[in-house]
Amino acid sequence: MVAKIDKPVWMSQEDYDKQYGKFTKENEPTEEETAVKPSGTPKQALSLPVETNNTSSGSVGSNESAENLLKIQKRRHERYDLQDRKRALDKQKKRDELFKRHEIELTANKTINVDQLVREHYNERTVISNKTRRYLSPILKLRNFNNAIKYMLIEKYTNPGAVVLELACGKGGDLRKYGNVGISQFIGIDISNASIQEAHQRYRSMRNLSYQVILITGDCFGESLGVAVAPFPECRFPCDIVSTQFCLHYAFETETKARRALLNVSKSLKIGGHFFGTIPDSEFIRYKLNKFGKDVEKPSWGNSIYKVTFENNDYQKNDNEFPSPFGQMYTYWLEDAIDNVPEYVVPFETLRSLADEYGMELELQMPFNKFFVQEIPQWVNRFSPRMKEGLQRSDGKFGVEGDEKEAASYFYTVFSFRKVKDYVETA
Repeated sequence: MVAKIDKPVWMSQEDYDKQYGKFTKENEPTEEETAVKPSGTPKQALSLPVETNNTSSGSVGSNESAENLLKIQKRRHERYDLQDRKRALDKQKKRDELFKRHEIELTANKTINVDQLVREHYNERTVISNKTRRYLSPILKLRNFNNAIKYMLIEKYTNPGAVVLELACGKGGDLRKYGNVGISQFIGIDISNASIQEAHQRYRSMRNLSYQVILITGDCFGESLGVAVAPFPECRFPCDIVSTQFCLHYAFETETKARRALLNVSKSLKIGGHFFGTIPDSEFIRYKLNKFGKDVEKPSWGNSIYKVTFENNDYQKNDNEFPSPFGQMYTYWLEDAIDNVPEYVVPFETLRSLADEYGMELELQMPFNKFFVQEIPQWVNRFSPRMKEGLQRSDGKFGVEGDEKEAASYFYTVFSFRKVKDYVETA
């Protein structure tokens, strides 16, 4: 006697009768048994007949139905798996955000050194950037604008045959720019080992670079450069150029670190050489902070591209003046680039004063927007068609617009000092 087969919940009574009507009356389900049952588990739903030698069309239809059911169940399981993975990723993201917030609080309270967070961030960003397509970046126009500024600044002060030292060189994004001016040696130092490895790969992939490149992992601001460069006797010091692009603000965590940074620059630079770079504009930051009252505990501003958040309102409580030129921390977020990393205000008069103390004289300080307007007439026909397209605004002019304008054109400034004398250390 053939065992009774339960009607699957997904099968109509008519289809069930067609496929299993060959069974005897005593094996057919009763009217009560054929009533629709609540949905069971996938295992119950898959109670199908075992394969027999019967080659009738009913048996073929049963196998097809079973295959369809298996596909449906597989899709459901895949959907559940995706949901589980998404929940796990969301949970991990929240844990990471909490951990990072805790590290930022420790940094703000001077419990830990900012170098740890900076190193972790840029190691992580190097991995992320290798998995993404740069041309799809939502800040592509901003990146083009910043690169244009650096092209202009580098050519303005760098002569053919120069020896260049770039502090916090990152992934070597400026190697091609220095190739355009015909330097003889490039020394790049960065605290992120992952960034230095990426810079090595970038250099190996480049052609027609006729100058020597030396890339070193080291702390540019926290210790003497002698520690980092000692294993590289081929470095030709003193240099003609010292460059710091979008990084000097990390040195202003403490006065000790800021002084070490300027001393490293001065000792690395020959008399007549130039120290130039790009930093957040302290006057623009003050302009923004002046809009907040003392009742705002954590002043913050930004837009869809960037965000700045101060961890306290000490500036407002001190009658709109920084209590100290050092250690004025804020977190900075930039879409597709910087993930709420602690940075420090660089009061420009303090930087100028320190540079003067270490034998360097100010030659240029200008916000990005003014510097770009001043230099672009000499460059508009020198940039590649791709670069020109990347710099063109919706009105046909060149520069940045919309939310990117404040994040780049107003928030940053260029500077250049010329070394006029050697600094003599006193005991």
